[in-house]
Amino acid sequence: MSGQSSTSRSAFFALIALALATFTVVGFSRTYYFRFLTDLPPLTVLVHLHGAVFTAWLLVFVAQTRLVAAQRVDLHRKLGIAAVAVAALVLIVGFYTMAVKANEPRIHPSGLTPPQFTVIGVTSLGMFAVFVALGIAFRRRAAVHKRFMVLAMIAVLTPPSSRVLTMLGLREYWVYLVPVIPALFLGWCLLHDWRRLGKVHPVFAIGGLAIVALWPFRLLVGRSEWYQPIGDWIATVGTSSWLSGM
Repeated sequence: MSGQSSTSRSAFFALIALALATFTVVGFSRTYYFRFLTDLPPLTVLVHLHGAVFTAWLLVFVAQTRLVAAQRVDLHRKLGIAAVAVAALVLIVGFYTMAVKANEPRIHPSGLTPPQFTVIGVTSLGMFAVFVALGIAFRRRAAVHKRFMVLAMIAVLTPPSSRVLTMLGLREYWVYLVPVIPALFLGWCLLHDWRRLGKVHPVFAIGGLAIVALWPFRLLVGRSEWYQPIGDWIATVGTSSWLSGM
């Protein structure tokens, strides 16, 4: 029975990883994956690099959960080294892509200017970094490790969520609907724990609460006077000569 229960839990994590990856691909289908079918202007090299790096992360993320479900923990551990490298690239390339976009002349549906809107990217990448780091730190405790890695993926759902809402014609409700999507995935995680364990695992409970609670807080931070210099500095990074050539 314990073996079947373990397999069932692994199947859940493989399933939610695939669902998260699929949602992300759907979100970026028009603006990235199938952009060649549209009349949108060509992407810059930096954005192509950003898309390629994050796609690599999605593939590694899904592969890791599939390996565990197939009881190939040995391969899972070996691929884990590559996963750490890809996660680091996600952070580095993601930051510079955000810095470049901070100079675009537009006002977001949130009402934030591009420099102010960097607060969303900073906090998303920050949570991703923290959850991945905790996942690595607790890699020998499977139940904790895999939950932190799922939270890392949920923490960066804002960009694909925004694009899905745009595809559905709901962009004007961005502020209200974007946090709902991560909350739905988190609800799925909590329901799984409750059904399988009879309780909610602390990692999902505390980490999920942090993701949801941070949403309104970071919108307030983005509008604050003390964050403005930070947003302006990030925008300045985006105007550096080597980035402008990308």
